[in-house]
Amino acid sequence: MNIRMPIFAFILLGILLCAFAGLAFFFFLYDHRDKYYRFEDDAVMTGKDFFCEFRRFGGEENIEISFKLIYEGGETAELLYCKTVADGSRSKKKLYTIPKETVDKLKAIYREHCVPVLADAPEKEDIAADAPTVVVCFAADEDKESYTISSDQELPEKNQSLFTEVEDLLSAYRPHYRSGAVKRQ
Repeated sequence: MNIRMPIFAFILLGILLCAFAGLAFFFFLYDHRDKYYRFEDDAVMTGKDFFCEFRRFGGEENIEISFKLIYEGGETAELLYCKTVADGSRSKKKLYTIPKETVDKLKAIYREHCVPVLADAPEKEDIAADAPTVVVCFAADEDKESYTISSDQELPEKNQSLFTEVEDLLSAYRPHYRSGAVKRQ
């Protein structure tokens, strides 16, 4: 009886098991990378400037709504609200001065949902034609590091509330605004 064959098969099985374990460990780390993200190296969290833009467009009413927060240090930030009807006939803009606490709350949302990891999420395969598209962008500087998340992306269930949290926080400064829709005036 040849003893080399069982030893060779045993070694080959060991190599395959190690390769499988390594591959499984890689996918485990990839799925849990939000827990290992280092916010200390993130310019959005540590930089002096902070920008956040929320946009809702399309859908049945075909109205574009945007909130753009601009913080460049200090105790206050600027919030620009803009509403445009689809045909472009009516456009409304309003500038608000808001407290720095709103910036801190947005940074907490950014950290809680680990936005840099979510920005890499793949696009959805089935998108409803009558549903509005929602886009949230966080940036350290308008020209540098930025992360954009869209409702057209395949996000985990625990992160679905990101859009409503940002919208509710920014729309609190705009009277007569409802989350998800604007009252007709």
